Amino acid sequence: MRFERQLLGLSIALMVCAPSWAVQRCELNGESVNPNNGHTTAGKSGVMRCTDEDGQVRRREQTLREGRFVGPVVMVLADGERREYSVNERGNRHGLARTFDAKGTLRKEENLDNGSNVGVQKHFAETGYLQELHFSDERRTVLTIAYLADGSLKELRCAPTSVLPQDREVCGHGGRASEVTLYREPGKPSGTVSHLKGQMQRLSVLDREGRLVRNEELKDGRRIKRVFYTSGQPRSETDFIERDPNGPGGREGTAREWAESGQLTQETTWAQGHEQRIQQWYLNGKPKMRQQIRREGRELERTIESFWDNGKPAAVNAERNGRLWGWQKYFNEEGVLVREDEHGERGLLQRRKRYNEQGGLEREERFLEDGSRI
Repeated sequence: MRFERQLLGLSIALMVCAPSWAVQRCELNGESVNPNNGHTTAGKSGVMRCTDEDGQVRRREQTLREGRFVGPVVMVLADGERREYSVNERGNRHGLARTFDAKGTLRKEENLDNGSNVGVQKHFAETGYLQELHFSDERRTVLTIAYLADGSLKELRCAPTSVLPQDREVCGHGGRASEVTLYREPGKPSGTVSHLKGQMQRLSVLDREGRLVRNEELKDGRRIKRVFYTSGQPRSETDFIERDPNGPGGREGTAREWAESGQLTQETTWAQGHEQRIQQWYLNGKPKMRQQIRREGRELERTIESFWDNGKPAAVNAERNGRLWGWQKYFNEEGVLVREDEHGERGLLQRRKRYNEQGGLEREERFLEDGSRI
């Protein structure tokens, strides 16, 4: 009896969890077929039509060629959405694909090559106007233009060369820099942007109250980006040489950060794609940390000077490949040396010297690999 109850429970679970296609009804050339059973479609050609009143896909029309699903497909989902596309011999979407909502409005139009977007891609709003225009090249989206209902621009990302008639003026492909206002909603600007030959020259971003949040400019071969507090005070700035992101060289320039009071709190210098120097300050203007970074092949060395908030030295540390190396110095708030530690291979502590308030050596200890002292 217990086994029968278990079997009944399993049967109910299978019925509940069965996929929606389990109750689909399909026919091909007037004959009943099962797309999950290749024997029923082997060698046949035509349009298979399926219906499933309970599934997510309520209606499906798919082309068969000699038993293989190749060619046009139409699918109607439970919410009324309709998808039209074609599949190639690999089973991937290929060619023009369209998606319509339950009202019959075209919402998406794509061009595909073996499942990847190529060329023009369009997205439409519920009311039918063109909402987004994209262009894909080698599986990358190189152009994006987004529109509001009144035709004003909401978003703009340009390609190095003109790829569509719509990008020629706004992306500065006509021989002079463009000047474009972007809008958050009709009549409410979110910022401005300028391009020349697809390269961004200037950008400003506004918040909903019209305050400047961020700006960017290309000046004398350098890309300068700034972020602002709501008070208008600068929050951060990066000033780097403009380089091809896929080319050699890497990041080179300076990055800075400020407190809202206007006090500079950090400055980082980059060269050949790596940090070279980092400086930090307390809000009272006193130095907080200075870090010098050196690279030689795979070796990375850092010298780090730390300070108390009164400007006196707090520590001088040396690192090699992320581990303490050599002698480390530690000071009290008066700037008097109170301790020195020596670290060897793998960062292990080897020796420690302690000093009194007058700077005299008070005690010296040696450490073994297990941390014990001698």
